[in-house]
Amino acid sequence: MVEARNYNRYRLEIPVTFSWKGAQRTQQQSAGITRDLSVRGAFIFADKLPPLKSSIGLKAHLPPGSATLPLRMFGKGEVVRVEPAIAGHDGGFAVAARAFVVRRGEV
Repeated sequence: MVEARNYNRYRLEIPVTFSWKGAQRTQQQSAGITRDLSVRGAFIFADKLPPLKSSIGLKAHLPPGSATLPLRMFGKGEVVRVEPAIAGHDGGFAVAARAFVVRRGEV
């Protein structure tokens, strides 16, 4: 089965931090690593997963640990799929981006 996509996905393992509002509207934060990334979304492996349909904010440094002038990526999106950890495999979630922005310099 071939998956039709509007945007290219790139397999990139980039450390990210993300946040969302949890129960009682309290701010939640966690970190993870991307499995893949496109201009309109990402899949992120993490220990702590946001709920389906939650709005999240994302931040990342590109390339991680590089001595060159870093890029910073940040954006907002909606969680469109959550895959809990199963039998030793990390859980993760898919986020559809409302906007991802990449800029030069430190965060």
